[in-house]
Amino acid sequence: MAMIGLLILLLTLLSPFAYPTSSWAGASYEESLKQLAEAITERAAKTQKHRLAFLDFTDSHGQSTPVGQFLAEEIGTQIMLAAELTVVDRTLTYSTLKKLRVDRIDPDHAKAVQRVAKAIRADAFISGVYIETPNGLQVTTKLIRPSNAQSIGAARATLPKAGPLNSFFKKEESPEPVVPIESPTEPAPPTGLGTHRNEYYELVVTSIDKRDSRVKVGFTIENHSPRDLKLLCHLQDTLLKDEHGTTWHQGVEENREGLCTRGIELSPRRKGRAVLAFRAVSDAAATQFTLHFHEKLPRQDASFTIDRLTLPPTPDSVEPTP
Repeated sequence: MAMIGLLILLLTLLSPFAYPTSSWAGASYEESLKQLAEAITERAAKTQKHRLAFLDFTDSHGQSTPVGQFLAEEIGTQIMLAAELTVVDRTLTYSTLKKLRVDRIDPDHAKAVQRVAKAIRADAFISGVYIETPNGLQVTTKLIRPSNAQSIGAARATLPKAGPLNSFFKKEESPEPVVPIESPTEPAPPTGLGTHRNEYYELVVTSIDKRDSRVKVGFTIENHSPRDLKLLCHLQDTLLKDEHGTTWHQGVEENREGLCTRGIELSPRRKGRAVLAFRAVSDAAATQFTLHFHEKLPRQDASFTIDRLTLPPTPDSVEPTP
């Protein structure tokens, strides 16, 4: 009997559905998000799933919420920035689900799920559920195989209600009476690292990351026009230039799902995320960049630049506080 009990314990520990064990208590929002993305990446790599399609995360009642949509976008973007996996644009995923009339991903609809996965070339779907706890949001994600809509792995983390999550959970408090003090009006700080806005859309640079001779730039794009919009740019003419005059170009291999190859389609007032990867001939010691964006759609041959895109300081570059 002892041998049988030991065997059951080993099978439980080696099960692909077991949650990765990790001590994330007290971690910051950014650290917890990164660790959860790494856990999903590790599980996908072990099951040889390289192209992931994220679904809106749901609350404990199974309802899609703005928080759930935000979490799916955040984790998907983190995987695009930090891993070698491909993440399907969520607008494409949901337009395909709607087109093929699929309203849920489960074994009862396995054949329909297979058609969706084939249409968007997804190796796996990522679903998630979040629960509010005293320590933050407990987020459980599942890796779903399209062939049978069964879960083949899971990861769990608790994200503190800090950083960008804080805005979803702010409690309205009665303002206390204060004595008005006249002070000069200061302009509001710019959104993100850099912004371009025109009559069709707003593009915001949200992140920039450099590793050796590669730089990845993350964006949000919001459709401000009253019609459906597709944003597409020139691959060779959309580039970065650093403060030393070195030009960083895009490569096809790293941008197969990028703004300059596939583009992004957005409904009115819909916001999406994208990442572009640039490379230099050598590992240039650059810290500040200018983005040169050459547009094909919706405006033909339109160009704009966003300058002073500065890399965040590394831990080694931050001087200790005396």
